[in-house]
Amino acid sequence: MKATETIPSESFYIAVGILASKGGYTMKDDEALQRAQRGVTRLGLTWEQIVSPVRRREYVDGRKMVSYFLRDQGWTYKAIGQVMRRDHATAVHHVRSLFWLLETEKDMRRRYTEFLSA
Repeated sequence: MKATETIPSESFYIAVGILASKGGYTMKDDEALQRAQRGVTRLGLTWEQIVSPVRRREYVDGRKMVSYFLRDQGWTYKAIGQVMRRDHATAVHHVRSLFWLLETEKDMRRRYTEFLSA
């Protein structure tokens, strides 16, 4: 992203993730995990629901957001999988699928922005 490019205000928190992926701002591991847990709470879920084996849509969407956020903070897929009690391939799938959902679905962008605002 060039310094002259403007970022729409609704995409501020997504831009923080882009900045992190380009080597800019990154949080410490424990800080990132705490922020992800606050984001989960902001979505009306608990951390136990996120790491549970239940496949309800809202739980899976929450897992995708956590995976995407932690990956933007520089976590490895293996570390994300371990924290969420899943395989690294699941973390890869969550990150890739949320990327496309954020590109195409306004509601998902709104929910991810809400997740990040915690």
